[in-house]
Amino acid sequence: MNHPPRPATLDYLAEVAKDWAVSRFAAAEDSDFVLMPHRFELHGHTVRRHSITPEGHEAADPLKAAGRPPDPILWARSDVVTLLADSHSGPIEFEQEIIEILGVEDDDVLAEVAFVVRIPGLPPCLGPFWTAT
Repeated sequence: MNHPPRPATLDYLAEVAKDWAVSRFAAAEDSDFVLMPHRFELHGHTVRRHSITPEGHEAADPLKAAGRPPDPILWARSDVVTLLADSHSGPIEFEQEIIEILGVEDDDVLAEVAFVVRIPGLPPCLGPFWTAT
């Protein structure tokens, strides 16, 4: 028996999560705004968003917490990564705040990131998302 294709996939969840994250940053009114972690799941033909505890295991390592779920699942969360940049005196290490969109469906994993720009006294700005490899 052939099943009809699902109307929503991991890519669809990613677009919903990215739109949500962008709108949260657009609505930020002060420089202290921080994106709280959320999980996005399909429920019939709709997407459900659930907040998750920032200190919890799921927020810290969502892919490990999910294992191999039977349906697509995705997380939007804030993190800080350490980057290296070349300089005349050698590599410079610095921290950068990012917004991660992480998802899993069957054997597929999706990872997209956007950098957060903070200027003292102004709300933070979220840059464009790009696929992490």
